[in-house]
Amino acid sequence: MKAPRHFFARGKLLITGEYGVVHGAKALAVPTRLGQHLTYTPGADALTWTALDVHGNAWLQGVVAEDGALGLVRACIQAALELRGETTWPTGQVETRLEFERHWGWGSSSTLIALIAQWLDVDALALHFEVSKGSGYDVACATAPGPLFFKRHGNHAHVHPADLRSWPTDALYLVYLGQKKDSQDALAKYLKKPMDAEALQTLSAFSERFEGATTAEELAQACVDHEAFLAPHLGIPSPVEELCQNAYAGGKSLGAWGGDFALMVSQKPNALEYLQSHDLGPVFSWKEVCLG
Repeated sequence: MKAPRHFFARGKLLITGEYGVVHGAKALAVPTRLGQHLTYTPGADALTWTALDVHGNAWLQGVVAEDGALGLVRACIQAALELRGETTWPTGQVETRLEFERHWGWGSSSTLIALIAQWLDVDALALHFEVSKGSGYDVACATAPGPLFFKRHGNHAHVHPADLRSWPTDALYLVYLGQKKDSQDALAKYLKKPMDAEALQTLSAFSERFEGATTAEELAQACVDHEAFLAPHLGIPSPVEELCQNAYAGGKSLGAWGGDFALMVSQKPNALEYLQSHDLGPVFSWKEVCLG
């Protein structure tokens, strides 16, 4: 009997370029320390799948070829086989296990795509473009060793490292806003009125500006300016405007606006207590969550 095989993929946070990254804006993203595991145990029976959350509870379970809830899994496996020029489905058992809460928006789907790509030995971004309309930055983060710049070109992407070693990470906090957003739904709404070429260039310039920040003040102002730029394009107010008041230097939404995490910048000694007092959800330091 063949031994089980194990794979790991990291979660993600999109720091700049949200929404516009789909149309080629240069975005800045970071992998998270936590991710998702996949263990494949070969066997003779039809492929079964068990997805465990961070608490060890199964939230998806069944025979891949039959269970309607396993549609994304089925699509990924089928696309991976086509990329390999094969038709024979794998058999046996797969178990996945998340290290973060599903509702945090750190990439339960993107890590899944990256894990299946590793398991079936295909290019993760190629697989992503077969099964998703998203930009792919999240899949790029899944196996990245640190922060990265991501720029999409059609069904391809240019990915290269970003250097955030000069960032004032002791002044950075990640706050869960408590209203999980469906990233595919948010993307669909944006696609009804996408940004023009000039706006995409502005977003790309923000990514460069963020990388070059060396003080809390510079980074805070970049956050505020990025948020102010995106609000009219998305047609919704900044979800973090209130948090940025009361002695805060600045902050911005991350990913799908209004529901997932926000990046807050403050050198105030009571910053952590202030954020926790809003009862929004967990508050983490940058170093707790991010690679690099």
